[in-house]
Amino acid sequence: MKKMILGILLLFCISCVNTSSNTQSKLSFYYWKTTFALDQVERETLDNLAVSKLYIRYFDIGLKNGTAVPITPIVFKDAVPLLEVVPVIYIKNEVVLSEQLDVKKLADQLVDFVLQINEHNNIDSQEIQIDCDWTVNSKERFFALIDQLHKETEMKISATIRLHQVKFASKTGIPNVDRGVLMYYNMGRIAADSLNSIYDRQIAQKYLGGLRDYPLHLDYALPIYSWVVHSRENQVIRLISRLREGDLKQQENIKQLGKHQFVVTQEMEAFGFVFQPGDLLKVERVSAEQIQEMTDDLYRASGTCPNEIILYDLNSKNINSYDQEIFKEMVRCK
Repeated sequence: MKKMILGILLLFCISCVNTSSNTQSKLSFYYWKTTFALDQVERETLDNLAVSKLYIRYFDIGLKNGTAVPITPIVFKDAVPLLEVVPVIYIKNEVVLSEQLDVKKLADQLVDFVLQINEHNNIDSQEIQIDCDWTVNSKERFFALIDQLHKETEMKISATIRLHQVKFASKTGIPNVDRGVLMYYNMGRIAADSLNSIYDRQIAQKYLGGLRDYPLHLDYALPIYSWVVHSRENQVIRLISRLREGDLKQQENIKQLGKHQFVVTQEMEAFGFVFQPGDLLKVERVSAEQIQEMTDDLYRASGTCPNEIILYDLNSKNINSYDQEIFKEMVRCK
């Protein structure tokens, strides 16, 4: 009898090990340009990584003369590959802070505009994602907008979730969405110092304690983008997107000070901007090792594997900065 029980337990354990070793999340991408046109690298990446879903930023919503209006809607120059498209709408927090906001009217406009874009470009969507960094002061209108969207469409509604909204869920509340996507980046302040505002493990660890008990299913969005923080006399002037160390090293009037720090040696024009002598340029990015570290920390903190990991964002320059094996490895739960 004891041998039989031991045998059953052994088979159960083997079954558990095999199940966990085969657990794998799906890999998706955000597409965050105002014009949709894929180059060869981007198309090959979608194929090589067997990507079946693309989250495309359709338009932003901001305020114009106190009225919520669409801003910079996407233009499709290429046909979308045969995969699922999730329209993403970025809503500025000022919109849901506005006391004049007509929630029903905005929800109707959002759905109608998405359907127009889809019909014009032969796209069939099953989900709309709302990206808004709502706060305690704006949550009431934001949640009302989500509820109204459910009434306006049969499509699923998802929302991006920030780390502070997980840690302080009792204050910021939980949106009535079908699922959330945790944006695991933009963790620190953008400054001229040596800190990395895109990812800081010490900062992230302070927010992960509430992940396991968060009542909404979460998938994860991870960063593969980069930018340069341009500062002068310790004051940040601007962010310059999609630049890396190699781009700065090609400029003869830029000298490297440290691993990610550079200084302008004489007045110059590059990357569409004018630089003065003494200007500091700091490259912020996430390494392949840090990406794996992020996924490991998220798996441990949540105690489960997400259905999806979404990389921000699909761009050949971002993709070429990594060995694609890291993308395949990150979706394997351990």
